[in-house]
Amino acid sequence: MLDSRNNYSKIITWIVTLAVGGATVMACFSQTYNTQSIIGLCIAFLLLSIIGLSFKTNTIQNLRPIILLSSLIYFGFVAGGCNCILFYFQGFILFIIGETDFWLSFVVIVTVLILSVIFGAIWCGWICWLGALQEFIFQQNKWNLLKTKQIRTILVYIQTGAFVALVLWIIFTQRPVLCAYDPFVSIFKIRIFNWIGYITVPLLLISSLFIYRPFCRILCPIGWILYIVKFIPFAAKLKLVECVDCGSCNTYCKMNAIHGKQVDKTCIMCGECKKEGCSAIGI
Repeated sequence: MLDSRNNYSKIITWIVTLAVGGATVMACFSQTYNTQSIIGLCIAFLLLSIIGLSFKTNTIQNLRPIILLSSLIYFGFVAGGCNCILFYFQGFILFIIGETDFWLSFVVIVTVLILSVIFGAIWCGWICWLGALQEFIFQQNKWNLLKTKQIRTILVYIQTGAFVALVLWIIFTQRPVLCAYDPFVSIFKIRIFNWIGYITVPLLLISSLFIYRPFCRILCPIGWILYIVKFIPFAAKLKLVECVDCGSCNTYCKMNAIHGKQVDKTCIMCGECKKEGCSAIGI
């Protein structure tokens, strides 16, 4: 017998996704001064919706490396990393404090948040070109860095402190401040703009070799927000359903988000555990 409640949930998900996507596209196209950025946003949100709606299928899981690589090439090296999610985040904060010129940034971040509630942190695991860069640099961590519970707890505190400091900095200056110091922009444009870049760029590249997504786990403000979103009771999260505690998903989780039969809130919905054959994964 069909589960009517599950069918209704799917219908509501489709309606909300289409409504959010349509409203965002309309809002974005009203900003005609930056065509490349607008097209990029439309592509990103379309991909986000498609991935979210087909997340449980093996086909989309097998396409993840291609999607990440395409995002890295187009949004990163072709578009020069601009405008990235960090740019929209600072615009989001500026809009909140009254700088209405940054309303598009507000729309972008709210859209990411709504879709993350519906589908989980798929933006981080599938779309974000900042995360993709770190992921492709990463080599298998034989030392299990950042794996212990104590270290993960410390990282959450550090990321929280960094988030608060960044917000206060943006509020105090009342202008976009990140782009001049963003190491990702320097990497994507293959040009270091100031002396700080000579420190942050090598630090990012070297740490990414040995730590899976170090910036995402330690400093990214969007990563922190999506971590907090998972505390919402109805927000989509990865779950272990009928888990037999075989340990296979623990082995393949590079974020170290799976511990026994529990998935913690650092999960980025990459789906690698499911791709590697874990049949107990659900949402």
